[in-house]
Amino acid sequence: MRRLLSLFAVAVIAVAATVTAAAAKPPGAPVNNEPFTLPGAPFCGFDVNVGVVKDTERAVTTTLADGTVVTRVTGKLIESYTNADTGKSIVRDVSGATTTTQRPDGTSTFEGTNRRGNNTNRLIFGPTSRRPENTGEPALVITKGPVVVEFTGNIATHFTLKGRQENVCELLA
Repeated sequence: MRRLLSLFAVAVIAVAATVTAAAAKPPGAPVNNEPFTLPGAPFCGFDVNVGVVKDTERAVTTTLADGTVVTRVTGKLIESYTNADTGKSIVRDVSGATTTTQRPDGTSTFEGTNRRGNNTNRLIFGPTSRRPENTGEPALVITKGPVVVEFTGNIATHFTLKGRQENVCELLA
């Protein structure tokens, strides 16, 4: 009887540990951000090597009945930014929770929000998106606070930030 109770206790502990581990794992698929180089000519005027210091981001994607795709990303993302010419480098935590809504008509909305108010995101704007009639934003920015970017295709057409931002190109120049 004692042996049976011991086996039962071990089985209960194993099941409890499995349930606890499953509950602790955040929902969604890993994002798996990769290092990349932002080419100098259309962006900062010098190549910027973007490295991944830590990445535990996860994405949950939902497709609505009308074909709209909503992707929610949460988790930790810490990146390094290095001027390829000078070696000057900075590291930033850009772990802001985000929701991207892509509509069938080709428009989309990126929202960086966080209930605790400490939302930080990295945004890259191409030459057309940076035009004053679109966003007027710098090429590579780190935002702190709630941010919304509207897109038509891959062109940013509107930018709103309730907070502050860092111009990474200026910081690395």
